[in-house]
Amino acid sequence: MHSLRVGADAAPSESNPSRIARRDPRPIPRVPGEVRAVLAVRNEMLRLPRLLDHYRAVGVGRFLVVDNASTDGSAAYLLSQPDVHSFHTDESFGASGFGMRWLHAVLDAFCDGHWTAVVDADELLVYPHCEAVGLGRFTAHLDAQGAEAVFAIMVDMYPAGPIREAHLAPGQSLLAACPHFDPGPYEERASVAFPHREVFGGPRRRIFWGRHGGGHHPPTLSKIPLVRWRRGMRFRLSQHAMTPAALADVSAALLHFKFLADFHDRALREAARGEHYDGAREYRTYARLLAENPDLSLFHACSAAYRDSAQLVACGLMRDSPAYRRFLAGDRVGAPAQALS
Repeated sequence: MHSLRVGADAAPSESNPSRIARRDPRPIPRVPGEVRAVLAVRNEMLRLPRLLDHYRAVGVGRFLVVDNASTDGSAAYLLSQPDVHSFHTDESFGASGFGMRWLHAVLDAFCDGHWTAVVDADELLVYPHCEAVGLGRFTAHLDAQGAEAVFAIMVDMYPAGPIREAHLAPGQSLLAACPHFDPGPYEERASVAFPHREVFGGPRRRIFWGRHGGGHHPPTLSKIPLVRWRRGMRFRLSQHAMTPAALADVSAALLHFKFLADFHDRALREAARGEHYDGAREYRTYARLLAENPDLSLFHACSAAYRDSAQLVACGLMRDSPAYRRFLAGDRVGAPAQALS
């Protein structure tokens, strides 16, 4: 195993060096134009195959994954995938800046100059016309515009019935298990940190917050999940903010598949571990409400079934642009992307 030092060239908030260990022996070559994906995982075997399939289909050529001491087979599975480079750490997620020190080390070492999707294991990136346009063509437009980063909103996906019954059958897609989302309302607020805007809303605000939120604001849904990484860039507050970069004229969405049948156990486990933000306040909120209503469903009269990226543009959850449409009108070589996982 090869060790990668984390924190040696870090920002002040990353002043405590740590180490992550490289597990796979495969070389990581310089491949100009290759789109990469970087993520940290812990016990995500339920979602990992669908996640990899989705990003492969839209054009990710290489995955760099930090496994935080998984015990569910995730580590072995990652090692078995030829396009995955696997790293390991058993350090505290909270003490690592909620995984940011690990990800920054990998990004600086292996993604400098590459468009990189920086996502969680339960997030599928979609963008305008992604059903027919792969990431190679999408990022070609971003390069033509001088963009370095893409703003996105997390769109929480959920089943029609109780969350605890949203079982993911072998071979079933995430969208088949959780096809619904809230088309609105969403609220945008100004923020001091770049990109100077935060978005709130969806079923987590509708169901879990209010009297259950203890006076705290609901989870922030805005993120910056696609970046043309430059060594020294840094995310702040996970991927909800970052050092300033040129934002694209289009925006994206992250279809967020938190609400599968494992959600109840995960909420209890993470509330007890206390490794997430503010002692896992968010997970404690989930656990309290689930204890009151074990058969909780997020479905309501205004729930919509996801169809495609154009639907999210029409809902205002994603932004297209005239320049992007003109770029695609002149495209004669882009290969269609495949169906979502």
